[in-house]
Amino acid sequence: MSHRHIILCTTLLLIASCDASCGSTFDGRVPPNATKALFSSARSPFNPKYVLGQNVSWDQIVTFPESEPSIFDRPVRAKPIEIEISDASVFKSSSEGAETALRRAELLVNNRPSTVSGKRTWFLSLRTSPDRPLNYTHEYVLAFHEAADYQADFWSLKTGYPMTGSYGEIEGRVLYIQGYKWATPVQTFFVAPFFPDTWHNFGLYLDYDDNQLQVFYSTADDPLTLVTPLLPNNLSGKAPTTLGETHIGIQKKPVGANLTNFLYEGYQERGINEGLILGGIWQMDGHPVSCNSSYIRT
Repeated sequence: MSHRHIILCTTLLLIASCDASCGSTFDGRVPPNATKALFSSARSPFNPKYVLGQNVSWDQIVTFPESEPSIFDRPVRAKPIEIEISDASVFKSSSEGAETALRRAELLVNNRPSTVSGKRTWFLSLRTSPDRPLNYTHEYVLAFHEAADYQADFWSLKTGYPMTGSYGEIEGRVLYIQGYKWATPVQTFFVAPFFPDTWHNFGLYLDYDDNQLQVFYSTADDPLTLVTPLLPNNLSGKAPTTLGETHIGIQKKPVGANLTNFLYEGYQERGINEGLILGGIWQMDGHPVSCNSSYIRT
């Protein structure tokens, strides 16, 4: 390990080990010649059948926006995508049936144990759609790790007006990262304004061995900055909730008072035409500082 790496780890007060493999455990960045058909095919890096409305396919709701690549896309000449939700985005699961109060379009990384174990860092960029704005009176889940039994989220990235309250003057137009769903209380680890028409870049370090996470963040073309210390958070749960899968996209929750089951209760307006632009989705084996990642401000 170089002297520079030791200084970085000490200066940032990282508890995480400074030893890491630093290879890629998942790469969902989209090649420049990709077509919409990729996402409905077996060649897709994501599950080509989930998580979608009934009788909806990925090639129907993925487009390629006229947006510059994110900082994570540029090194591999990848391009961003936009995913869309509509009134038809009602997912029907084998366990819960048709989730009539939700609208969902989520890229799914499943059956990949290496992405939800060990010490991993997710990289992800997202930005607002100029043509399909979100309705920030609703809560949206934009990325999360779901337990294997589908009964818990170990972490989640959200925007919109929370079903349980607001964040002051900014209200719903923020991005926020929360921890384990069943913690008392649920922890909010990071909040930032969701400025329109610019990239919001995240690095999320997940230590599944020691149940800890850490957040890196930047906007536009800036390198990531460390914005939290290493934080305790339940990432492994109890059997059979261990492992599970990662979702990235749009999950729009309903609005309404005294909702006891948001899968089926609450209100969604008609004529939904909303989108989210995504880029640079990939995962690293290890901690980005100890891996001397070029995406990190040092």
